[in-house]
Amino acid sequence: MIKINRLSGYGDLARKYKVMLDDKQIGEIKDGESKCFQVEEGEHTLYLKIDWCKSNKVNFNASKDEEVEFECGGSMRGWKLFLGLIYITFLKNKYLWIKEKVS
Repeated sequence: MIKINRLSGYGDLARKYKVMLDDKQIGEIKDGESKCFQVEEGEHTLYLKIDWCKSNKVNFNASKDEEVEFECGGSMRGWKLFLGLIYITFLKNKYLWIKEKVS
């Protein structure tokens, strides 16, 4: 099982991110939401998507008895809000971010 915590952010407040596991959509996550997803055991690749923009890809190993936890959000925070046009054109694969949460 995986758990994803989406940090609240102004840039995409009203938008849901698509949760992509091994290039297939397994669900969506709202602003400020924490959500769990069942996954098969083994190696997987996880990323987020909104329109044509994406996050970085994270590889992880899922095991039967462990929950793998992730944090995610939008890259446009603070002064970066003014770079919206650059993010949706040239930095479209860095518009969102996701990382494994370290305990």
